[in-house]
Amino acid sequence: MANKTVTLERFAPRYAWRNRLLRIDLSAGRIWAQESAPYIPEYTGARGIAARILWDEYPEPVDSFDPRCPLMIVPGALTGARSPYSGRTAICTFGPQGHPYTWFTRANIGAGWGHELKRAGYDGVIITGASETPVRISIRDDEVRLLPADELWGMDAIRVQEVIEGYDGSRIKTLTIGVAGENLSRISTIHTASTSVAGQGGFGAVMGAKKLKAITVSGSQDVVVAHPERLRGLFKDVISAAEGIRGSRNGRGPRADRMKAQLQEEGGGNGTDVRMVPCTQYCVTPCRMEMRDIESCHFREKITSVMGCVSGLFGGGRPPIYDWSVGRRGAVELNHHANRLGLNHWDILVGIVPWLRAAQAEGLISEINGVPMDWNSMDFWTTLLDAMATREGIGDALAEGGWRAAYQLDLGVDLMRRYYTGWGYAGHWDGHACFTNHIVYPFWLAGVLHWAMDTRDPASSTHGYVQSVMSLGPWGRGGQGDNPMTWDHMRAIGERVYGRADVLDPLSGYEGKAIPAAFHNVRSVIKDCLPVDDQIFPMIYTSQTEDHFVRIGDIDGPDIEAHLFAAGTGVDWDPAEFSRAAERILNLERAITIRHFGRDRAMDERVLPSFEYDEIWVNPELGSKRALDREAFRPVMDHYLELRGWDVETGWPTAEKLAELGLEGVHGPMVEGAEKARATLPELPPVEPVVDHHKDDPVEERKPARSRVKA
Repeated sequence: MANKTVTLERFAPRYAWRNRLLRIDLSAGRIWAQESAPYIPEYTGARGIAARILWDEYPEPVDSFDPRCPLMIVPGALTGARSPYSGRTAICTFGPQGHPYTWFTRANIGAGWGHELKRAGYDGVIITGASETPVRISIRDDEVRLLPADELWGMDAIRVQEVIEGYDGSRIKTLTIGVAGENLSRISTIHTASTSVAGQGGFGAVMGAKKLKAITVSGSQDVVVAHPERLRGLFKDVISAAEGIRGSRNGRGPRADRMKAQLQEEGGGNGTDVRMVPCTQYCVTPCRMEMRDIESCHFREKITSVMGCVSGLFGGGRPPIYDWSVGRRGAVELNHHANRLGLNHWDILVGIVPWLRAAQAEGLISEINGVPMDWNSMDFWTTLLDAMATREGIGDALAEGGWRAAYQLDLGVDLMRRYYTGWGYAGHWDGHACFTNHIVYPFWLAGVLHWAMDTRDPASSTHGYVQSVMSLGPWGRGGQGDNPMTWDHMRAIGERVYGRADVLDPLSGYEGKAIPAAFHNVRSVIKDCLPVDDQIFPMIYTSQTEDHFVRIGDIDGPDIEAHLFAAGTGVDWDPAEFSRAAERILNLERAITIRHFGRDRAMDERVLPSFEYDEIWVNPELGSKRALDREAFRPVMDHYLELRGWDVETGWPTAEKLAELGLEGVHGPMVEGAEKARATLPELPPVEPVVDHHKDDPVEERKPARSRVKA
C-alpha cells in the first residue's frame, strides 16, 4: 500500500471526551473522522461505544478473519485524564479464540497507549478492511498516516516497538503484534510497552488478517475535565483507600528485593535491577515486577522483562500441575520470549500445558516436533512456544488454542476438557478447571453465572466478587494484622452492599448467589468503560475502617466510580443512573449475541458440566468438597434472569426491559436475527460431562489466615 497522509477535522470537544472517532478502511485506503457525540454519555466509552457501533453496523456476524471484521480500540471515558487507573483501553472485535462461535467480545490493555490516543484527540479507533501488504498506522494529533511495514513483518512484538521509536521518536506509544498474530494464531495477543497485552480473545490474529503490524500514536493536547479540583481530590482519596485494599507500598520493596536476590543467586548478574511497576497510566498500586539487565540462560543476551498475572508459572515449582523447575531466570526468559512472539500466557499455562502434560502422562504424546517433552528443558520450552507462534508441525494445531487443538489432533479431548471451563477459554476463578486461583464453595456459585453469561472468561466480573472474597476476606489479607476481618464483618457488608448477609457467608449455599453475580456483571462494564483497576474496584473491603467497609468521606466505596465519572465528564448522574448506563451496555452486548447466534439459556448452560465435579479446594468451615448440583442451581439462574429483567425461559432481554434502558429499537431486530441464526447455524452437539482425572491427586492445601465463623 502506498503512503497516505490525511489531516482530519476536529469537532467541538466535551469534558473528558474528545468527540472524535477515527475510522480507517484498510481495503480502500480510506481515513476519516466522525463525531462520538451520538454515543455519549449514554454508552460512556470503551466497550459501550464499541457495542453500539457494532449493533448499528453489523446486523449479521462476520468471521474474525474477514476483512469486514471491525477492530475497535476504545479508551474509557476518563482515559487521558488524571484519574486513578484511567489508562486502560478496551479492544473489541469478533474474537478468534471464541468457541463454539467467534463472538463479538473484548479484551483490555494497559500502559499508556489509550492515554496518548485521547491526547491526540480521539475517543476510539475503528479499523475495517485488510491491506494486501503489511502496513502500519501512525497517528499524530490530526495527522493520520498509512505506511508500508514490510520491513517490520516478521519482527517480534518488542523489537518492532524499538524500531518504530527510531523512526518516530521515543514519545510515541505503539500497539503491535508478534509473529503469532501474523500467522493468525487464535491465542495471539496485541502488545504494547514491555508486557502489557490484550491477552484473551486472539485479537492479534485480527490484526494479522488485516496485515496490520502496528498502530502508533502521539498526542499533544491535555484532556480537559469538568471539575479538575474535585477529580484531584478524589484521586488523592482513592490512593489512600487503595492502600487498605492492595496493601502497603512498604511491602512491595521487599518482594522486589527477594526476586533480585534469587535472580542473582541463579546467575542473572550483579547488575540485575528489580522493581515494582504499574500496569497502566495513573495506577497507584503497582503489582508487576520489572527485571532489568538479566543475563539470560538460553538466548545468551541481556533482557529486560516485566512479569505479572500468571507468567510466573513458566518457572514451575507448584505441584501438582506445575511441578517442573527452570528457575526464576528461566521463568523470566520464557515470559519474555512468549511476549516477543505475541502469545497468550493464560491459555498456554492454564490450558494447553496442563492438557499436554496430562496427555503425556497417559502415553498419548511424547514429543513436540521431534523434541522430547522434557518440561525442565529450556530447549523444549522454546520449541513449544516457537511452534505455537509459527504454526510449525503440531504447532499448527496448538496455534488454534487448547480447546480446538485437542479436537483437531484427536488428542486427549477428555483430558483437555478438565482445564477449559467454556467458550474456548481455560479456567479462571472457577474453583474447578484452574489450579492457580484459590476459591471454594459457595463463592464460586456466582462465578458459574459469570461464565454462563459471558463470551469469554469473565475475569473482570469474577475478580470483583470471587477473588475479592478469597483475597481480601478473613481467609486472605483481611484476616491479617491488628484489625482482622471476621465473617461477622463480611455478613454485615453483604447486607449493606447486596441486601443479604448470606451472600458473604461461608456456611451459606445456593441462595442469594444470583445477587452478587448480577451486581458484578454490571460492575465489570463500569470498570472497563470508566475505566478503573480490575483488582481494586469496586471498592468494598478494607483494613482501614473498623467495620472493614470502604468509605471516602461521605461516599460509600461502591459509589466512587460514579463520583469520578461526574467529576471528569460533568454528567451529573447519581450512582443509580451511572449503573443504569452500564446495564444498558450489558443488555446491548447480550442482544448482539442473540441476534448473531441465537444465544439463549440452553446455550448459556453449556458451561455447567465444568462445575459438576468436585471442586479443587475445601471450604475449611464445611470440611468436604462440593460440586454443582444442577437442580439446586436452576432457581439461582432463574433468579439471575429475573434480576436482569430477562425472560427466564429464553434468557433474552424483554422488550420492556430494553425500552426501560433506552434501547427501544433493539428487541425486534434481536428476535429476527435469532430466528435467522437458528435456521442457518448447525445444531450444537451436546456437552459431555467433564472427567476429573485429578480427583485423587494431592492438592496443596491453603489454610485460611484465621477462621471466625460463628454458628
